[in-house]
Amino acid sequence: MLPKRTPRRKCRDYEREWRGFCVDANLEDEWLARLNDLQAFDLISICEGHCNCQAEPSMTPPHIKLRLKERLLRGVASYWDEHKMAVVGEVNRLFETGDTYVNLELKFKLRSGAGRLTYQEDLVVRIHGRHARTSEEMDDEGRHWFQHSVTRVEDLDKTVALLWKGADQDD
Repeated sequence: MLPKRTPRRKCRDYEREWRGFCVDANLEDEWLARLNDLQAFDLISICEGHCNCQAEPSMTPPHIKLRLKERLLRGVASYWDEHKMAVVGEVNRLFETGDTYVNLELKFKLRSGAGRLTYQEDLVVRIHGRHARTSEEMDDEGRHWFQHSVTRVEDLDKTVALLWKGADQDD
């Protein structure tokens, strides 16, 4: 178990503390634990979706955002060329349900400044529910989306971990 951290800020009224982070109140500990225990991806953002139901409806859908772990990022382009069709096929198979859309973003960044040139590679997966919240409380549809999305993320994570299995053995 990870050591407990102290939140950097006070949690908002719709949040609670979980392992030193402020998270949306209705996100279940089990979902958070499973998403923080992935082999290939780090959880970088999660939101249960929100509804500002008192004012003009301002609704946001739930989302889960992941980044390929640092140890797997080196040379991600060469692995991507080799395995992109398997990853795209797996994303399509797992998320073709119609309740979700997925954005895979492979980024190459060259930055020059102060006499230094840096190069970075990054792979981010953004998973969004198609249906925004329509009530203050998370409904059954939202819970269902998270339960299934967490399982789908775990399946995608296993596939990517297998495909990139040699990437972190160059240390």
